[in-house]
Amino acid sequence: MGMISRVRGRIRSDSFSKIHTLKTEDKLANIVWLLSLVFLLPYWAPRGLLVALGGAWLMAAYTCLVVPVLISANYKYPASWYPAVVKLAQEAIKRLREPASQVLRIARAVYAPVDRAERIFLQMSNLSTMIGQLLMFTACDRLLVSQGRLTCLYSLMFYNVVTYSVSYVREICTKEDWSPYVNVTRHSRVKHLAMSATKIVLEWTKAVTFIVTITFVLLALGLEQGLEHYRPTALYTVITGIYYLLTEKTFLELWPLGLSALKLERLEGMEALYFGVWSRCITTSLALPLVPALIYYERWRLAALVLYVCVFIHGRHRLGEAVKKFQEACDSLVKFRRATVEELETLEDVCAVCLGTMKSARVTPCAHFFHADCLRKCLATSDRCPICVRPYIFC
Repeated sequence: MGMISRVRGRIRSDSFSKIHTLKTEDKLANIVWLLSLVFLLPYWAPRGLLVALGGAWLMAAYTCLVVPVLISANYKYPASWYPAVVKLAQEAIKRLREPASQVLRIARAVYAPVDRAERIFLQMSNLSTMIGQLLMFTACDRLLVSQGRLTCLYSLMFYNVVTYSVSYVREICTKEDWSPYVNVTRHSRVKHLAMSATKIVLEWTKAVTFIVTITFVLLALGLEQGLEHYRPTALYTVITGIYYLLTEKTFLELWPLGLSALKLERLEGMEALYFGVWSRCITTSLALPLVPALIYYERWRLAALVLYVCVFIHGRHRLGEAVKKFQEACDSLVKFRRATVEELETLEDVCAVCLGTMKSARVTPCAHFFHADCLRKCLATSDRCPICVRPYIFC
C-alpha cells in the first residue's frame, strides 16, 4: 500500500509540474509579445522618432539590433494564439486566391491575341530589330543630343553601311568557290551560260556597290555636306553603338566566333548560348533607364514605345528564349561531372564527336570524355553514349 501511494504521489507531482510548465511558457510568450509591441512603437511614432533623435543611422542601428532579437524571441516562445491567426490568414488567402485566379485567367485570355501579335512581330526579325534600333536611337537623340533632329537617321545609316561592309568582307574571306562559272550539274563540266552570266553580274554588282558605298561615306564625312544636324556626343555614340552591335544579326553571328577564339575553358564551348543571354541582358539594361528619363522630360509616347518594344517585348520574348535555351543546356549537363585536370593530362585523347583536343570535358557514367557542347548536342538526339551506345545510368 505504501508503494502504491508513493507512485500516485509521483504521478500527481509530474502532472502538476507539466501543467505549471505550460502555464509558465504561456506567460513568457505573452510577455515576449507585449515587449515586442513596446519595442516596435518607435516605428509608429509620428514623423519618425528615431530619425528625429539621431538620424537615419540611429534608425538603422536600432533595426539591426532589435528586430533580430524580437524575431528569435517570438520564434522560441510563440504565443498560443499564433497558429490560429496563421490558419485564419491561410483561409483568407485561399478565399482571395480564387477570384484573383479568375481575374488572371480572364486577363490571359484577353492578352492572348496581343501575345500572338508580338510573336509574329518578332518572327519578322529584320523589321523588329530595325524598329527597336530606331526607337533606341530616337530616345538617345532626345536625351543626349541637343537639337539632334536627324542624328538617329544618320547614325543608323552609318551603322548599316558598316554592317554591309563587314558582311561583304566576311563573305569574301569565307568564300571557297572563286570560279565565275556555274556547271549544269554538280559533277558535270558543262557550263551553264545563263547562270554563269548571272553569277558574274551579281559578283561585280556587289563589288561596285561596296566601293561606291565606302566612297560616298568617306566623302560625306570629309565634306560634311548635309550634316548640319548630325552632332553626336560621346555617350550617344557609345550607347547606340553597343546597342546596334548587340542586336544586328551580322554581329550576333560574329561575336560567338570571337569568344570561341579566346578559348575560355569556363564557357565549355557554349559561347553562342552564353553570348545570347549576355547580349539580351545588356540591350534590355541599356533601354530600361531611358524610360524614366523620357518621362522626366515629358516624352510620354516615346517612353511608352521604348518600354513596350525595347524592354517588354524584346526582354520578355528574346531574353526569355535565350535564358530558356541556356537553362536547358545546363540542366542536360548537370548530371555529368567535370573532368579534373589530372584526368585530362592522363587521358591525352581527343573528343570522339568533334575530334578536337580536350582542355575541359564532361565525363559520362561509362567513363567516356566529351566536350560539354558536343555531349549536349548528342543528348538532343539520343540518351545513349556515342562510343559504347549504352544508356546513361546514374547512381
